[in-house]
Amino acid sequence: MKTVCIVGAGPAGLVAAKTFLQTGKVDISVYEKNSRIGGIWALDQNSTGGFLSPYTPTNLSRFTVGFSDLDWKSVDFHSDQANGVQNGASEGIHLPMFPKAWMANRYLETYRKKYIPDEVIKCNHQVVKAARDSDKWTITIKDEQSRETSRQFDYLIMASGFFASPRLMKRNVPDLTTAELPIEIIHSSTFRSLNNLLPEGKDVSGKTILMFGGGNSSGETAASVALQLSNAQWSPDTSSANRFKDCKIVHVTPRPLYALPHFHEHEEGSRSYIPLDFRLYDFGRRPRGLGSYAGRQSKEVRNIVHGAIQSMVGSDQSDLSEALVSRKGEGRGSGYVAITESYAEYVRSGLIEVVSGRVTGLSTGKDGFASATVKKGEEELQYDDIAAVIYATGFTPEPALDMLDDSTKAAVKHDTNSLRLPMILEQWQTMSRDAPSVSFLGFYEGPYWPMMEMQARLTAERWMSDKIAERRSYEMDEELLKLRRGMQDRDIDVPQFWFSDYLGYLEDIASELNLERNDNGFEERGGCVSPARYVSPQTNRVEADAIVEGLHKIWQDCTVNGKYVPRAAMRAMQGHWNINRRIESARSTFPSGTLEGTASFHPRMPTLDKSGTTFDLEYLYVESGTFTTTTGFSMTASRRYVYRYSEAEDSLSVWFVKPDNNLEVDYLFHNLEFVKPKEARKAGASVAKADHLCVDDMYWTEYRLPLKGVTLPEFEIKHTVKGPDKDYVATTRYQRQRK
Repeated sequence: MKTVCIVGAGPAGLVAAKTFLQTGKVDISVYEKNSRIGGIWALDQNSTGGFLSPYTPTNLSRFTVGFSDLDWKSVDFHSDQANGVQNGASEGIHLPMFPKAWMANRYLETYRKKYIPDEVIKCNHQVVKAARDSDKWTITIKDEQSRETSRQFDYLIMASGFFASPRLMKRNVPDLTTAELPIEIIHSSTFRSLNNLLPEGKDVSGKTILMFGGGNSSGETAASVALQLSNAQWSPDTSSANRFKDCKIVHVTPRPLYALPHFHEHEEGSRSYIPLDFRLYDFGRRPRGLGSYAGRQSKEVRNIVHGAIQSMVGSDQSDLSEALVSRKGEGRGSGYVAITESYAEYVRSGLIEVVSGRVTGLSTGKDGFASATVKKGEEELQYDDIAAVIYATGFTPEPALDMLDDSTKAAVKHDTNSLRLPMILEQWQTMSRDAPSVSFLGFYEGPYWPMMEMQARLTAERWMSDKIAERRSYEMDEELLKLRRGMQDRDIDVPQFWFSDYLGYLEDIASELNLERNDNGFEERGGCVSPARYVSPQTNRVEADAIVEGLHKIWQDCTVNGKYVPRAAMRAMQGHWNINRRIESARSTFPSGTLEGTASFHPRMPTLDKSGTTFDLEYLYVESGTFTTTTGFSMTASRRYVYRYSEAEDSLSVWFVKPDNNLEVDYLFHNLEFVKPKEARKAGASVAKADHLCVDDMYWTEYRLPLKGVTLPEFEIKHTVKGPDKDYVATTRYQRQRK
């Protein structure tokens, strides 16, 4: 039998091992340098290290973060360790549409136990050298006792990870000197809490947290920091309120950045909301006959991309910040995005200040803080009172490639100065014809798990049949070398993810391998892509069919029944509003009049509920204003509520606060019942209704939420109240505050 060495036991290494084992024609050995499998997902619920928090949600849904042979609902999330496959997610733990990082590890552990024998994977074994000699690979392995041994293999699979190590700040901005600064300076991947970032005993109120970077992790981390600052001010635990009071984030970005939340409108005006990847990778949106594409973007393509993204977010972001608005005309660059629920509204509220430019210097400031110099065009800006710095400079694949010998690096045109495109590869970024016995899985920016699975299938077919597919034009050496130079020169036509046509590549490889389509309820060009929609004779059809069946059900629930509309609505309420309330009373004992004032929805960490319900989002609603009766009497009025969203119930609810503690939840006011999308389209807005009996008074409430994409410029709440002494209608109109 032929022998295959797989370096790394993350998602790519595991799916490669399963794929090759199913051929029955090779002997596999997987070497993992760490003590457990999973790569960046090697996390438990209480893990403190690594590049992710255990509770960081995946950027895309579980139908994209997954493989064709394992349904997420087959994974046990309840026990301390996933001891095998069970039928259904464990009782008491909700499986979200965007699973947490620790859940992704459970998925991978279950996948390993289901498909890969224990003896195949050797943890605590690091491949330190891989050398080609004629038709064999000599692999040198160091074990946990630092003993080195060598073995020969016929083939080598590099699954050691494109995101092998955080990119150093000095490499990104060479002029920065930080060795003696009296503040914490960390990479975005290591941020966990404000208390770790800002040392105890140091008064940081009113100070600035400097963030810089222009990619997904910068927006995501800025929003995470902002949530903790908001929580410090508005949670029932007020112990940190004074310490972090008036702190803000200055986010320096070299380019505009669109903030994309996890759920988006299916079609403009549809009043239905679907997970982000359902929108991005919808078969129905792809023109028939469109071939796969990659690389630089023409001006026309850049304009199309900006238009598509702006239709999703509902604006060009000029209502947020000048720094987030992409210029038009010849100077318009490619669109960059950050997947984050709340970044946009933190910018609008001023908690995050966005600056267009680059950080060019850091120096010691006054009173134990730092100062920063930012180059904004020809202008130089100075920021003082910096309490901490977070640099979101991305990751480098270099440590994952160090083991390769010089001849292999030369064959793949390895360039250590090109962190975004370190190798020149073809066959959907898996190989070089000058080194056909090594395959690279997931070695490009933004590698999705299903694409890694397709790359593994393609590699197995290539090595088993000695057949190499025709090279795509965008993978010609000269094109990729031009792209590499463009990346290094920061050309405006280089996109955020140059190898980004996920749906197109899956279609390409499926056609190349003659894979069967498994639509299972979908029309051929209906719904979104999933790895389980492409099956081979080796595919576990029970799992694949369950995945596609679940995908189809979610698709129907979203587009027909309005699933996740409550989530989209609550997310859109975040921020500051001007309000006008008109009360029309039929009883002289209860005054009619008008209230003018302001209201804010402040995000905070979900608080524990005595009923045992787990909430995923929570806002403290704070309102104040002046109420003037029709007789001319005026008085100051205020009120507070807590808004909560539960994904398990897909419910948005409003709660009273305690009279003696207006930060703490008391009891339920009402649950919102949203009408279905068909009825909402007729109304021209998402509509929710609720009722509540307060002693002898009955409240009927209607919310009208005319979302535009994912933004909410205005909305209305109408209360109709009847009781022994009350008979009135209170209509409150909310207008989004502008900076």
